[in-house]
Parts: sequence; structure tokens; C-alpha cells
Amino acid sequence: MCGIVGFVSFHDEKSAPPPHLLRGVLNHRGPDRFAHTQLGPCSLWHFRLSVIDPTDGGNQPLSTPCGRYTLIFNGEVYNYKALKKQYNLPCKGESDSEVVLLLFNALGVDSLALLEGMFSLAIWDAQEKELTLARDRIGIKPLYYSTATGVGFSFASEIKGLQALGETRPSNKHLADYLNLGFVPGQNTLFEEIHQVRPGYYLQLKDGKANHRAFYSLFDRVNERPSIPTSYDSAKKSLRDLVYKSVEDRLVADVPLGCFLSGGIDSSLVVAVAQDILGSKLQSFSIGFKEDAFNEASHAAKIAHHLGCDHREKIFKQKDLLDIFSNYLSMTDQPFGDTSLLPTSLVSQFTREHVTVALSGDGGDEGFLGYGMYTWAKRLDSVLLRNAGRLANPLVKSLGSSRYKRAFGLFEGHKKEYRQRHIFSQEQYFFSQKEIRKLQIGGGGFSPQPPIPSWMSAQERQAFFDYCWYLPDDLLVKVDRASMAHSLEVRVPLLDHRIVEFAIGLPVHWKKRKSVTKYILKDILFDLVPKEFFDRPKQGFSVPLAQYLKGPLRTWVDKHLTRSVVSKHGWVDYSMVEQYKRRFYVKGEQYLYHRVFLLTLLHQWLEK
Repeated sequence: MCGIVGFVSFHDEKSAPPPHLLRGVLNHRGPDRFAHTQLGPCSLWHFRLSVIDPTDGGNQPLSTPCGRYTLIFNGEVYNYKALKKQYNLPCKGESDSEVVLLLFNALGVDSLALLEGMFSLAIWDAQEKELTLARDRIGIKPLYYSTATGVGFSFASEIKGLQALGETRPSNKHLADYLNLGFVPGQNTLFEEIHQVRPGYYLQLKDGKANHRAFYSLFDRVNERPSIPTSYDSAKKSLRDLVYKSVEDRLVADVPLGCFLSGGIDSSLVVAVAQDILGSKLQSFSIGFKEDAFNEASHAAKIAHHLGCDHREKIFKQKDLLDIFSNYLSMTDQPFGDTSLLPTSLVSQFTREHVTVALSGDGGDEGFLGYGMYTWAKRLDSVLLRNAGRLANPLVKSLGSSRYKRAFGLFEGHKKEYRQRHIFSQEQYFFSQKEIRKLQIGGGGFSPQPPIPSWMSAQERQAFFDYCWYLPDDLLVKVDRASMAHSLEVRVPLLDHRIVEFAIGLPVHWKKRKSVTKYILKDILFDLVPKEFFDRPKQGFSVPLAQYLKGPLRTWVDKHLTRSVVSKHGWVDYSMVEQYKRRFYVKGEQYLYHRVFLLTLLHQWLEK
């Protein structure tokens, strides 16, 4: 795992930034080696975290023997040995990056569809003076780019790499998306002229013009329902085989490796399968908190003991979360509403003390209908229930508890084409579309939702929305920034594209039976770990944000949501901000906590 940065001048080499400019900027992504090369108008920087072939043979930037192509690469390609053999590639070393480069030399952009793994990469063609950028199918690894400098095109693993190359300016064009979702989806950001390469896409820059094309589209792959096994038992076996293959691929490393273990279904399945494959003591890691309501460490320890893992746990105080809160924006570079970034940072920090690579269980909820919002999607698909909810909403708002006011926000009017984002938004306690119209002063409207296959049920449509936006633009951002801040590589077996496609094609009643979510995934897990270990309510990896905002973070809110600060930037109406603060702090409407958080974080960022 690494950090990459590059700059292509539109004019001449004299406008290229000095090599030392990036030194230290992305060291957390690659502390083992910093390197730079200048190739005519193209400058490339690489920060290496040595995982596969930690010798000099794995160093980058890496060029073909003829010098035409030069690569910088972030991530892992798990089938590199098979590709090396299949295409008889003349590799000198043992790294996956050399396979990626030589395969591109042989096949060009057609090689991208052959790579299985998580990656973002850049390849400079010295002969054609052409830059190719690419990002993995699911969007596990980040890649940003910018033309904001006016004199060239820059790209980086994190926005701070672009900021080191030139001035960046905030833009409220996608403010509505942030307020509604807690993140900015797709290729957009809250900066002028800074975008993301979309998952499964490549970008080619030549003569100052950038063209985007897809080498993989999840929508195209499942636009017609994928074929599935004829029976539940055969489906379970096929899924089990896919999970075992995916985990096995991700256990390859030339450095110490372990697994996150929260005690939930997804991480427990990954750990159980990894331990079964290795046949020796797998290192597993969990954290807990002294406050019992916020602690799953004891459940994780029982599972680890049953499996025979070499398990480690660390118990923190909630104060430890607050201590790292000052680094929040430095990790994300732009406002980001998912505060589970904080505990993810703590578990990454602890895990990095012992290993360099960790496997995580991300992706199980989306594939197998594990979230409560999928139940709401089914409910709101009923016209009768929607209308009944809308009629009751005014009464609930005037008389109901904070909990019911939040729930009935799901019945607020919204455009049908925004149904999935509305459900997500209200399930996460963010601003509704109606609220944003009153709050927002400038900026644009909502980004159009990603296309969703017409054959899907309401629950499946909501899950597909999550695959397209929530996973790559929230959950995977959280995991990447929190782990790489501590130079830890995290791999996500349940997001292998074959598992994703297979899961999408499964009938709903195999994924959810009555009130049991993730049914088929649990069935595989319970063959390895006793079912009774999981007879408890589902817990997320969250923080008690409402409690914090009324306690230790109150001064942070008061500092950044003053009339002078809000009015100076002019992105939102201060009178509305004041209303939300009063309703949360004075009237006790607890469910507004995430709205207050989003506004405060936004203005802290604008002040920076």
C-alpha cells in the first residue's frame, strides 16, 4: 500500500514543481521509501509501504526496460502471479506492481480489466506523452485529480497531495449532497476543480484533454439479474467457495498480517475463514471502551478463543476518541460526516503496533441486506404506508418523542428519483431535501442518483445505492484514511467483485428470512462458530456523538457556529443554523445531533 502524487505540465518542464515539494506530505501512506522522477513534462512521486517484495525490486516509480512506460501504484493485485505466468511476463522482481506495468506494456488499457484487487495507479507514456490513471472496480483505493492550477494537471491519493502542488479553493456546488448524505458522492468534492476517478474507470490525459472511460461497471454486470444456483444449498456452497478464495488471496504478504475482529458477523466470518485456511494461530485485534454500552471486546475475545486465534485487545476510554478528534479534518481533507472514523483510527493504530496488513469485514451488510434502512425501503415502497405516514407526520412532530420525530422524517415528501438517498439520509439523521432548501444559500442541487437495475426490489435497490455511493464515498474512505494514517494496509475480502455480483443476484429470501438479516452469510459462519455467540443486538462501530456535542464538544460547536463565522462564508442561512442549535440544545431534540455536527465541521473546514 502506498501514496502516489503526480503533475503533468501543460506548457514546459520549467513549470513542474520542485521534487522536494511533496516530501513528508503523504509519508503516513508510505513511510518505507520516498522517491521522485521527472519524465519531461511529467513529475511522479511515490511513498512506499512495503508489503509485497519489500526488496529494492518493488521500489517505484518503475519503468519498462525500454523506458516508454513508468508506473506509480497504490494497492494490491491478488492475481499477479497467475497473470505473470499466463502472459509470460519477463519480470525481474517479485512485486505485483511490476506485473501491472508489464501487462500494461503488452495490452494497454485492456489490461485493467484483468487486475483483481484494490488499486489506484498512474502510468506515463513517454512516447505518446499520455497519462493514464485508473481505480479499482469497487473504489477501495482513492484517486483524486485537479486542473485548478491552470498550468497543469495534478493527481494524488489524498487531497492534501493536490494542496501541496497548488492553491485549492472551497466550492459550494455540491453542498446539498454533503448536507443530505454526510459526504460528496461520485467524482465530486467540496473543492473547485478537484474530482475523483470513479470506481472501475480510467482517465487518459493527452494534450491537456482528459477522457474518462469505464473498464468495469457494476450496473452493466447486474443490469440483467445474474444467474444463480438452482437451490439454496448450492448457493451456500458457491458463496462459501467465493469467500474462501477471496480470503485466501488476501492472506498473501511478505510482512506480518492479522485481522480486525469486532465480534460482529462480517469480521467474525473473515477471521474464521482465515484461521481455517492458515491452520495456525492468526493474529486478531479488537478494541473496547470502558463504558459497557460501547464495548463489544468481550464478544470478540470469546470468538477468538473458540477459533484459536492469537488475539489481542485494547480497552480505551471515550476520552481517547476525543483526543484524536483534533486530527479529524487532517485525515479527511474535506468535511466528512461518518464519525466512526475515530474508533476505526484507534483500532488501526493498535493493530499497526503488531502487523502491517489487516483484513476487515466491510461489505457484508450491503451484499446481504444487513442494514435497517433496507426494511424502511420495503415499507416506503407501499403507497398506502407512505400516505399514512405523511398524514401522521405533523401530529408526531408536535407531540411525539425525539425518536419518533426522527423516524417519521422518513415519510417527508421527496422526489421518487431521490428515494434511496432520502432513506439513507434520514436513517443517518442528516438533513432532508426540504430542510436543505430552507438552509442552503448558494450552491447547486443534488447529484443525480446512480442508475439502478429495474428488476430489483425496494430493498435491493437501496443496497445497490449503497454499493454505488455509500461504500466508495463513505465506508471505504473511512477505512482508508483511518488505517493509512497509521501506515496500516487494510484488505476487504467481502468486496471482491465476484462476491459482490453473486450477492446481488441472490433472491431476497436467501439473504433475509423473516427478521433474520444476512441469512446465508450467517449460515456459512455458523458452520465455523456457534450461533449462540451472536445472540445479541447488532452494534455499529459508532460514537455517542449527541452526548459529546452536549458535553466536551460544545465549545467546538459554539466556536464555529457563531453568526460572524456563518455569515462570513455565506453558504447557509444563520437563522436556520440558530434554530437547529436551539432545538438540539434547548428543546432536547436529540435526533438533530448529526445535523449540528455537519454544520460545525463544515464551518471549521471553511475557517481553515
